[in-house]
Amino acid sequence: MSGSQAFPKLGEQSLEEHGLIHFHLDQLERALSGFDPHAATPDTLRTLAVRIDSFKERLDEHFGAEEEGGLLQGILDALPQAESDVRRIRTQHARVHEALDAARRLARGSDPAEAPALKDELSRVLTMMREHEKEEDALVRRALRQG
Repeated sequence: MSGSQAFPKLGEQSLEEHGLIHFHLDQLERALSGFDPHAATPDTLRTLAVRIDSFKERLDEHFGAEEEGGLLQGILDALPQAESDVRRIRTQHARVHEALDAARRLARGSDPAEAPALKDELSRVLTMMREHEKEEDALVRRALRQG
């Protein structure tokens, strides 16, 4: 199967995968909405750290599949003019990864004094992810229409 023939399958798989990412985002968002940083205990922070770890593991797989599994290359094959868009997507992957690592470190530290910073960092991660997923979905859809 050539790259152009494989891309529609990769694109459809990516859109399905993004549905899973949205599910995990929703779970993390619910956990964050119920998180009171002023009532945080080491146990609540450790529980949140487990949720962050789970989300991060899933997200690392997702980003790896996109970067190494051919999706981003498939977008470039279908839309050569989208090179700057793909570069921005890759940069966003790195930024989300760094922000999620920072949140994870705060949660794993189990220091209630860090809870407000943790809530702010997680809110930032969620906003970044929602924007990233919307942009990436639109790019995949553009490439699917082109291909």
